[in-house]
Amino acid sequence: MVRTNRSQNAARYGALAEKVARERYGLEVDHSSWHDARDSEGDPWDVKAVMVTRKAPRFRLWKEQHTRLVRASGGYVFVAYRPVGRGIRVLETRTVRARSLRLRFYGAGAHQKGEQVKIAPSRVLG
Repeated sequence: MVRTNRSQNAARYGALAEKVARERYGLEVDHSSWHDARDSEGDPWDVKAVMVTRKAPRFRLWKEQHTRLVRASGGYVFVAYRPVGRGIRVLETRTVRARSLRLRFYGAGAHQKGEQVKIAPSRVLG
C-alpha cells in the first residue's frame, strides 16, 4: 500500500480544485508564480481551494500576488471542497475580482512569499 503525506494530498486536492475551476469558468491553464489560469479576455486568475473539514478552514492570499492580480484586472476562483477517497467533492465555488477585496495583510514570519492574509470561506462564498 502506498501512503501519501499531507502535502501530497494537498497538492492533489489543489490540482483537482483547479481543474473544476477551469471547467466551470472556462479558464485556460497558464501557470506562473502568481496565477493559475487566464480567461478568454486574457485576465489572470488564481485558484484558491480550502478543505472545509479542517478545524478552521481559511483561504491564504499573498500580498505580492494580490497586488499583481489587481494591476492585471485579475481575480480569484475560490473553491470549497471535502475530500472523498482520493478525490474531492466540490461544495461551492465563486469568482471574485481581486480589486473588490479589501484585505489587511500581515507578516508571515520568515515565509518566502512575504505578507499574507487568511480569510474564512464565509467571507467570499455564499
